[in-house]
Amino acid sequence: LLKCIGFTENPTNTIALLIGMIPNDSLGIFMKELIHAHSNLLITVVGIGGCGCNTINMLYENNLSDSVNLIAINTDLAALNSLKVENKILIGEDLTQGYGAGSNPEVGLKAAQESEEMLTSAIKGSDIVIITAGFGGGTGTGASPLVARIARELNINCLAIVTLPFESEGKLRMDFALQGISDIKEPIHAYITLSNDLLLKGLGESVGLFSAFNQSNEVLKNLLVSLVQMLTETGYVNVDKNDFSSILSYEGESILGVGKADSEELAFDALDQALNNPLVSIAKIDTAKGIIFQLFCKSEPKLSTYNGLIDHIREKITNKSVLIVPGVTLDPKLSSEIEILIVASGIDSTDVELPPNDMTSIEQDDYLDNDLTFVEDKEKVYTDIPAITRKLRAIKSFGTSNV
Repeated sequence: LLKCIGFTENPTNTIALLIGMIPNDSLGIFMKELIHAHSNLLITVVGIGGCGCNTINMLYENNLSDSVNLIAINTDLAALNSLKVENKILIGEDLTQGYGAGSNPEVGLKAAQESEEMLTSAIKGSDIVIITAGFGGGTGTGASPLVARIARELNINCLAIVTLPFESEGKLRMDFALQGISDIKEPIHAYITLSNDLLLKGLGESVGLFSAFNQSNEVLKNLLVSLVQMLTETGYVNVDKNDFSSILSYEGESILGVGKADSEELAFDALDQALNNPLVSIAKIDTAKGIIFQLFCKSEPKLSTYNGLIDHIREKITNKSVLIVPGVTLDPKLSSEIEILIVASGIDSTDVELPPNDMTSIEQDDYLDNDLTFVEDKEKVYTDIPAITRKLRAIKSFGTSNV
């Protein structure tokens, strides 16, 4: 009888090496299968409304792990029928007759309340729920807070990743989006806001309407794919459900960023991309209380690169007691040599600085200034408004209305 007890960072790897020395009998086969088997972790990604459902459809085409449950939720029956994803929920059938929420968040909420039992059954048993939606319309804005509340009541860790409307869509839709953020802040564990206007800034004024929306969905998809891969694939240093729960326990504003590099020598550039992506890094990461750093590699990285990347993150954090949870996954099928995922939470968005006066020189592939934060009114700080929206308003007030 061989008793294997692992005390290393990843004990299963150590035990696996020992098992390799065991004769190929039933015990050895069983232990190998036990180690290499997928965990029972169930991640449910819920797309709510038109934007959320489009993202779910893109994730479905990405052939994610069996540990991921994709659900499309909408009040629009025709939109649901156009999706390839298998799990679809029409909410508020009696209320809307399947014709949508009419861009009214109150209708979206009532539709969700009508179908609350179905929504509860859909996410029950999940370990993590990720909500994705476009805020500013009816279904996503109105129904998402209720789904978050259901997850909270079921003691399921829940993260929301939502997009804010283009400025050209009007003040009413932005007001709806802000109210949606306000409504979801209490039940959600952590939320991340992405700005379509900053996406437009990065793509340039000549980009087509459909291309802009597709790019917005693509950004959401890439972030979610990296997040799901981190949680479902076994690595040399693993970020597990409890690690993720610990980071989400620092409730409030969050950052989610992805960076890629074609060589290990450019790994620090990939990290800066993840930290400075203008769509997701508008909040200042230096006040974060918890950070997940996930390194995906096509081949074995140098120890100095791994340590250097983590040190680089610590240099940016003013909170010296920050919890940094690292993860490393080797993936020979990775499209680039290095890919880095950053998840930061518990960010204090009350510190305010003035933005630069001139932001018109940003090119298509550039990122916003790393020190850009928020603008403080002399009489009050808009702490209830999402940081990314305060940023947009701040920039506009300083004469850059094209953002």
